[in-house]
Amino acid sequence: MMDGGEVSAFLEFVRIVLAFGLPVGILDRGAALRGTKFLAQATLKARLGRGRPFQMVNVGACDGALFDDVTPWLHRIANSRALLVEPIPYNQKRLRANYPDMERFIIEPVAVTRSKGTIRVKTFDAAALEAGTLPIEFIGCSSIMDTNLMSGKSAWGEADDNFAKFAPYLKDIEVASEPLQALLDRHGVDYIDAFLVDCEGADWAVFDQLDLNRYRPGLIKVEVGALPAAEIGEVLVKLKTAGYSVGIYAEDVWAFA
Repeated sequence: MMDGGEVSAFLEFVRIVLAFGLPVGILDRGAALRGTKFLAQATLKARLGRGRPFQMVNVGACDGALFDDVTPWLHRIANSRALLVEPIPYNQKRLRANYPDMERFIIEPVAVTRSKGTIRVKTFDAAALEAGTLPIEFIGCSSIMDTNLMSGKSAWGEADDNFAKFAPYLKDIEVASEPLQALLDRHGVDYIDAFLVDCEGADWAVFDQLDLNRYRPGLIKVEVGALPAAEIGEVLVKLKTAGYSVGIYAEDVWAFA
Protein backbone atom coordinates (compact mmCIF):
# COMPACT_ATOMS: atom_id res chain seq x y z
CA MET A 1 0.00 0.00 0.00
CA MET A 2 1.07 3.60 -0.64
CA ASP A 3 1.81 5.91 2.28
CA GLY A 4 0.43 9.44 2.55
CA GLY A 5 3.26 11.02 0.58
CA GLU A 6 3.00 8.47 -2.20
CA VAL A 7 -0.76 8.97 -2.43
CA SER A 8 -0.30 12.74 -2.67
CA ALA A 9 2.34 12.37 -5.40
CA PHE A 10 0.13 9.93 -7.31
CA LEU A 11 -2.88 12.26 -7.16
CA GLU A 12 -0.75 15.16 -8.37
CA PHE A 13 0.47 13.00 -11.27
CA VAL A 14 -3.13 12.14 -12.17
CA ARG A 15 -4.04 15.83 -12.09
CA ILE A 16 -1.20 16.68 -14.47
CA VAL A 17 -2.18 13.88 -16.86
CA LEU A 18 -5.78 15.09 -16.84
CA ALA A 19 -4.70 18.67 -17.42
CA PHE A 20 -2.85 17.68 -20.59
CA GLY A 21 -5.33 15.08 -21.77
CA LEU A 22 -8.71 16.78 -21.43
CA PRO A 23 -10.22 18.61 -24.42
CA VAL A 24 -9.94 22.40 -24.24
CA GLY A 25 -13.70 22.81 -23.95
CA ILE A 26 -13.75 20.74 -20.76
CA LEU A 27 -10.48 22.10 -19.42
CA ASP A 28 -11.77 25.66 -19.66
CA ARG A 29 -14.52 24.74 -17.19
CA GLY A 30 -11.97 23.48 -14.63
CA ALA A 31 -9.97 26.50 -13.53
CA ALA A 32 -7.60 24.62 -11.20
CA LEU A 33 -6.88 21.97 -13.85
CA ARG A 34 -6.15 24.68 -16.38
CA GLY A 35 -3.76 26.20 -13.86
CA THR A 36 -2.03 22.84 -13.51
CA LYS A 37 -1.61 22.66 -17.27
CA PHE A 38 -0.14 26.18 -17.36
CA LEU A 39 2.41 25.29 -14.67
CA ALA A 40 3.24 21.92 -16.20
CA GLN A 41 3.89 23.62 -19.54
CA ALA A 42 6.17 26.11 -17.78
CA THR A 43 8.04 23.18 -16.22
CA LEU A 44 8.54 21.52 -19.60
CA LYS A 45 9.62 24.78 -21.21
CA ALA A 46 12.21 25.35 -18.49
CA ARG A 47 13.60 21.83 -18.81
CA LEU A 48 14.04 22.39 -22.53
CA GLY A 49 15.86 25.65 -21.80
CA ARG A 50 13.39 27.79 -23.71
CA GLY A 51 12.69 31.42 -22.92
CA ARG A 52 13.32 33.53 -19.85
CA PRO A 53 13.23 32.14 -16.28
CA PHE A 54 9.74 31.63 -14.91
CA GLN A 55 8.93 34.37 -12.39
CA MET A 56 6.21 34.41 -9.74
CA VAL A 57 4.95 37.13 -7.41
CA ASN A 58 2.99 35.82 -4.42
CA VAL A 59 1.44 38.32 -2.00
CA GLY A 60 0.39 36.60 1.19
CA ALA A 61 2.69 33.65 0.57
CA CYS A 62 2.29 32.11 4.06
CA ASP A 63 4.80 29.23 4.10
CA GLY A 64 4.53 28.52 0.38
CA ALA A 65 3.29 25.00 1.01
CA LEU A 66 0.18 24.56 3.16
CA PHE A 67 -3.06 24.66 1.16
CA ASP A 68 -1.08 26.04 -1.81
CA ASP A 69 -1.34 24.29 -5.17
CA VAL A 70 0.74 26.82 -7.14
CA THR A 71 3.82 28.05 -5.24
CA PRO A 72 5.35 24.55 -4.78
CA TRP A 73 5.73 24.37 -8.56
CA LEU A 74 8.75 26.65 -8.08
CA HIS A 75 10.62 23.51 -7.01
CA ARG A 76 9.76 21.81 -10.31
CA ILE A 77 10.30 24.69 -12.72
CA ALA A 78 14.04 24.85 -13.32
CA ASN A 79 15.69 28.21 -12.56
CA SER A 80 12.36 29.76 -11.54
CA ARG A 81 12.37 32.92 -9.46
CA ALA A 82 9.88 34.45 -7.06
CA LEU A 83 9.10 37.49 -4.97
CA LEU A 84 7.30 36.10 -1.92
CA VAL A 85 5.56 38.72 0.21
CA GLU A 86 4.73 37.62 3.76
CA PRO A 87 4.41 39.95 6.79
CA ILE A 88 4.08 37.39 9.60
CA PRO A 89 7.46 36.49 11.22
CA TYR A 90 6.45 32.91 12.03
CA ASN A 91 5.43 32.31 8.42
CA GLN A 92 8.59 33.95 7.11
CA LYS A 93 10.72 31.36 8.91
CA ARG A 94 8.69 28.49 7.49
CA LEU A 95 8.75 30.12 4.04
CA ARG A 96 12.54 30.45 4.03
CA ALA A 97 12.91 26.86 5.21
CA ASN A 98 10.75 25.75 2.28
CA TYR A 99 12.52 28.05 -0.23
CA PRO A 100 16.12 28.31 1.00
CA ASP A 101 17.69 29.66 -2.22
CA MET A 102 18.01 33.34 -1.30
CA GLU A 103 19.14 34.35 -4.77
CA ARG A 104 16.14 32.89 -6.57
CA PHE A 105 13.47 33.33 -3.90
CA ILE A 106 13.20 36.78 -2.34
CA ILE A 107 11.08 37.17 0.78
CA GLU A 108 9.65 40.62 1.49
CA PRO A 109 8.59 40.83 5.18
CA VAL A 110 5.90 43.46 4.64
CA ALA A 111 2.17 43.86 4.08
CA VAL A 112 1.02 45.37 0.80
CA THR A 113 -1.00 48.56 1.30
CA ARG A 114 -1.72 51.61 -0.79
CA SER A 115 0.82 53.78 1.03
CA LYS A 116 4.10 53.17 2.86
CA GLY A 117 4.05 52.95 6.64
CA THR A 118 3.07 50.42 9.25
CA ILE A 119 -0.15 48.52 9.84
CA ARG A 120 -1.67 46.33 12.54
CA VAL A 121 -2.18 42.68 11.62
CA LYS A 122 -4.31 40.17 13.50
CA THR A 123 -2.56 36.84 13.83
CA PHE A 124 -2.29 33.78 16.05
CA ASP A 125 0.30 32.94 18.67
CA ALA A 126 3.24 31.18 17.02
CA ALA A 127 3.88 28.87 19.97
CA ALA A 128 0.26 27.66 19.94
CA LEU A 129 0.48 27.00 16.21
CA GLU A 130 3.76 25.14 16.59
CA ALA A 131 2.41 23.05 19.45
CA GLY A 132 -0.70 22.06 17.53
CA THR A 133 -2.99 23.80 20.02
CA LEU A 134 -4.65 25.56 17.10
CA PRO A 135 -5.80 24.00 13.81
CA ILE A 136 -3.04 23.94 11.23
CA GLU A 137 -5.07 26.06 8.79
CA PHE A 138 -4.81 29.01 11.20
CA ILE A 139 -1.21 29.42 10.04
CA GLY A 140 -2.57 31.12 6.93
CA CYS A 141 -5.34 33.17 8.53
CA SER A 142 -3.55 36.36 9.59
CA SER A 143 -5.21 39.49 8.28
CA ILE A 144 -5.26 43.27 8.42
CA MET A 145 -9.04 42.98 8.02
CA ASP A 146 -11.71 42.10 10.57
CA THR A 147 -12.58 38.80 8.90
CA ASN A 148 -15.27 36.47 10.24
CA LEU A 149 -12.67 34.18 11.79
CA MET A 150 -11.03 37.04 13.64
CA SER A 151 -14.32 38.44 14.93
CA GLY A 152 -15.89 35.22 16.18
CA LYS A 153 -18.25 34.51 13.28
CA SER A 154 -18.71 31.51 11.04
CA ALA A 155 -18.39 31.63 7.25
CA TRP A 156 -22.11 32.52 7.20
CA GLY A 157 -21.70 35.50 9.51
CA GLU A 158 -23.28 33.77 12.49
CA ALA A 159 -21.73 33.53 15.96
CA ASP A 160 -19.05 30.84 16.06
CA ASP A 161 -19.39 28.68 19.16
CA ASN A 162 -15.73 27.66 18.89
CA PHE A 163 -14.40 31.23 19.01
CA ALA A 164 -13.81 31.14 22.77
CA LYS A 165 -11.40 28.23 22.32
CA PHE A 166 -8.91 30.13 20.17
CA ALA A 167 -9.61 33.78 21.04
CA PRO A 168 -6.93 33.77 23.79
CA TYR A 169 -4.32 33.03 21.13
CA LEU A 170 -5.23 36.00 18.91
CA LYS A 171 -2.89 38.95 18.99
CA ASP A 172 -2.14 42.15 17.10
CA ILE A 173 1.31 42.86 15.72
CA GLU A 174 2.63 45.86 13.85
CA VAL A 175 4.34 45.27 10.52
CA ALA A 176 5.88 47.42 7.82
CA SER A 177 3.72 48.09 4.78
CA GLU A 178 4.40 49.28 1.24
CA PRO A 179 2.59 49.63 -2.09
CA LEU A 180 2.92 46.73 -4.51
CA GLN A 181 4.73 48.72 -7.20
CA ALA A 182 7.40 49.82 -4.73
CA LEU A 183 8.25 46.17 -4.06
CA LEU A 184 8.30 45.27 -7.74
CA ASP A 185 10.56 48.23 -8.54
CA ARG A 186 12.94 47.53 -5.65
CA HIS A 187 13.59 44.01 -6.90
CA GLY A 188 13.66 44.84 -10.58
CA VAL A 189 10.59 42.78 -11.44
CA ASP A 190 9.96 43.66 -15.09
CA TYR A 191 7.77 40.68 -15.98
CA ILE A 192 5.48 38.31 -14.08
CA ASP A 193 4.45 34.85 -15.26
CA ALA A 194 2.24 33.99 -12.27
CA PHE A 195 0.68 36.42 -9.79
CA LEU A 196 -0.96 35.13 -6.62
CA VAL A 197 -2.88 36.98 -3.91
CA ASP A 198 -4.06 35.40 -0.66
CA CYS A 199 -4.49 38.18 1.88
CA GLU A 200 -7.54 37.15 3.89
CA GLY A 201 -9.85 40.02 2.99
CA ALA A 202 -7.30 42.52 1.67
CA ASP A 203 -7.04 40.72 -1.68
CA TRP A 204 -8.73 43.37 -3.81
CA ALA A 205 -6.70 46.16 -2.19
CA VAL A 206 -3.59 44.31 -3.40
CA PHE A 207 -4.78 43.13 -6.81
CA ASP A 208 -6.14 46.58 -7.64
CA GLN A 209 -2.55 47.83 -7.59
CA LEU A 210 -1.25 45.41 -10.23
CA ASP A 211 -0.75 47.08 -13.62
CA LEU A 212 -2.07 44.43 -16.01
CA ASN A 213 -1.09 46.43 -19.08
CA ARG A 214 2.53 46.51 -17.93
CA TYR A 215 2.96 42.99 -16.55
CA ARG A 216 0.13 40.85 -17.95
CA PRO A 217 0.88 37.59 -16.06
CA GLY A 218 -0.05 34.40 -17.87
CA LEU A 219 -1.66 33.07 -14.68
CA ILE A 220 -3.42 35.04 -11.95
CA LYS A 221 -4.98 33.54 -8.84
CA VAL A 222 -6.85 35.72 -6.34
CA GLU A 223 -8.52 34.40 -3.20
CA VAL A 224 -11.98 35.95 -2.88
CA GLY A 225 -13.49 33.90 -0.05
CA ALA A 226 -13.14 36.72 2.48
CA LEU A 227 -14.12 39.55 0.13
CA PRO A 228 -17.48 41.34 0.09
CA ALA A 229 -19.55 40.84 -3.05
CA ALA A 230 -18.71 44.29 -4.42
CA GLU A 231 -14.96 43.61 -4.31
CA ILE A 232 -15.35 40.17 -5.88
CA GLY A 233 -17.09 42.01 -8.70
CA GLU A 234 -14.18 44.45 -8.94
CA VAL A 235 -11.73 41.56 -9.31
CA LEU A 236 -13.79 39.98 -12.08
CA VAL A 237 -14.37 43.23 -13.94
CA LYS A 238 -10.67 44.10 -13.90
CA LEU A 239 -9.76 40.70 -15.31
CA LYS A 240 -12.46 40.55 -17.96
CA THR A 241 -11.79 44.12 -19.06
CA ALA A 242 -8.14 43.17 -19.58
CA GLY A 243 -9.18 40.24 -21.76
CA TYR A 244 -8.46 37.40 -19.34
CA SER A 245 -10.24 34.06 -19.41
CA VAL A 246 -11.68 33.67 -15.91
CA GLY A 247 -12.80 30.68 -13.84
CA ILE A 248 -13.66 30.11 -10.18
CA TYR A 249 -12.68 27.10 -8.12
CA ALA A 250 -13.51 26.90 -4.40
CA GLU A 251 -12.63 30.33 -2.96
CA ASP A 252 -10.25 31.38 -5.73
CA VAL A 253 -10.56 33.26 -8.99
CA TRP A 254 -8.19 31.87 -11.63
CA ALA A 255 -7.44 33.89 -14.73
CA PHE A 256 -5.40 33.18 -17.86
CA ALA A 257 -4.05 35.64 -20.43
